[in-house]
Amino acid sequence: MPEKRTLLLLAGVLLASALAPLGSTSIAVAMPQIAQFMEMDPGTTTQLLVGGYLLISVIGQAPAGKLGDIIGYQKALYIGLGVFMLGSLMAYLIRSIEILLVSRMMMAAASAMIVPNASAMLRTQLPESMLPFAYGVFGATMGAAAAVGPLLGGALTQFFDWPAIFLVNVPWALIALGLIVFTSRPQTEKPKGRLDLRSTVLLAFAIGALQLGFIGDSIDFRFLFPGLILLAVFVWLQLTVDEPVFNPRFFRRPAYLAAGCTTALGNFTMYALLFQLPIFFVDVRDVAEIEIASALTAMTLCMMLGGPMSAIAGRLIGIRYTAVFAACANLFGLYLYSDLESALVPLDIMLPMALMGFAIGMSGPVVQAAGMLAIEKEYAGMAAGGLSTMRYFGGAIGISVLSLQLGSDTVTSLEQHLSVIPYYAGALITVLLVAFLLPVSNNKGDPSVGIQ
Repeated sequence: MPEKRTLLLLAGVLLASALAPLGSTSIAVAMPQIAQFMEMDPGTTTQLLVGGYLLISVIGQAPAGKLGDIIGYQKALYIGLGVFMLGSLMAYLIRSIEILLVSRMMMAAASAMIVPNASAMLRTQLPESMLPFAYGVFGATMGAAAAVGPLLGGALTQFFDWPAIFLVNVPWALIALGLIVFTSRPQTEKPKGRLDLRSTVLLAFAIGALQLGFIGDSIDFRFLFPGLILLAVFVWLQLTVDEPVFNPRFFRRPAYLAAGCTTALGNFTMYALLFQLPIFFVDVRDVAEIEIASALTAMTLCMMLGGPMSAIAGRLIGIRYTAVFAACANLFGLYLYSDLESALVPLDIMLPMALMGFAIGMSGPVVQAAGMLAIEKEYAGMAAGGLSTMRYFGGAIGISVLSLQLGSDTVTSLEQHLSVIPYYAGALITVLLVAFLLPVSNNKGDPSVGIQ
C-alpha cells in the first residue's frame, strides 16, 4: 500500500493535469453567450477561444518539458499553475474582449507547462512499481476531464454566468498547488542546459501549419506541405544541436516509440468519438444533448476502471500482452460501435463505448510507464513533452478528420458518420501492431526491466 504522502502527491498532480483538458472543453456550452458578448459569430469565437487554446497547448508541450529538465519539474509546474490562475482571474474580473483573448492564451501556455511536467514528476517522485497505476489514473483523469468539461461548464453557465467557468479554476489550482508543495520531495539538481529558441519557433510554425492544413471542408495542401517540410527541418535540427528541444533519438527505443504511437492514435480515436457522438444523436436521431451524457460517462468511467486493471494485468501476463489484449478489446468495441444504423438511443451505444473506454484506460498505463522508463530520469521532462505533444496533436487531428468527413452541411447524415469508422479502425490496428514493440515480460511487475 503506497504511503499517504505518495497518494496525496498523486492527487495534487492529477488535479493539476486535469486543468488542461477542462480549459479546452468546459467553455464549449458557453460559446453562444460568449459570442454574443464578443459581438462575433459562434464559429469565429470558437476558432479564437478553443482552436487557439488547443494550438498553443500543442506547440508548447515539448518546449515546456525541456524547460522542466532545465529549471526543475516542480518549479515549472508551479509557474504553470500560477499563470493558469492569473489568466482565469483576468477572464473573470475584467469583462473585455481583448482581456478574454489574452487570458485564454495565458491559460493555454500554462496548460502546456503543466501537463508534461506533471508527467515528469510522476516519473521522478513516485516508486517505479507504482508508475503503471499512476499513469493509468493520469490518462483516465485527462480523458474524464475532457468529457466532463462541457457538463461542468454548462452547469456553471446555467446557475451563474459564463465568467464562472474561469473562476472555478482558481480554487482548483490552489488545492493542486498546496498538495504538491507539501508532499513533493525537493529537487536538488542544479539547472542544466538551455532552451533552444530557434528550434522552439520552428516547431511552432511546423505544428501551426499542419493544424491549418486540416481546418475547413478539405485538406489545405498550401499549409500541409510546408508544415511537413518544417517538421522535417525541425527533426534534422534536433539531431544536430547539443541542446535539443526534443530528442528524436528517443524513438529508437522501441518502448518509447510504442508509447508515442499508442498515445497519439488512442487520443485520435477517443477525442473524435467524444465529439462525434453528440453530433450523431442530435442530427440523425434527434436526441437531446443531455441524454447523450450516459454514453460518454460510460466511456470515461470505464477508462478510470481500466487504469488499475492495467497494473494487475501487467504483473500477470506482462506488458506486451496487456497492451495486445487492450488493443484487441478496443477493436472489438469499435466493431460493435460500427453498427451505428441500429443505434437509436444512446443506451444502444453504451456497451461499445464502455468497452473502448476500458481498453484505452488499460493500455495507456503500462505503455506510457514503459515509454517513460525507457528514457533516463534527467530527460524525463523532454520525454514527457514528446508524449504530451503526440497526445494533443493526435486529438486535434482526430477532430479535424471527423470534421472533414462530416463536411459543412448544417445537418449530418448516417452515411457521413459511418465514413469515419475506417479511420478509427486504421488507428487501432496500428496500436495493436506497435504493441509488439514492448518488452514481453518483466520481473516483479517492474516495467523498466528490458527497456534500454
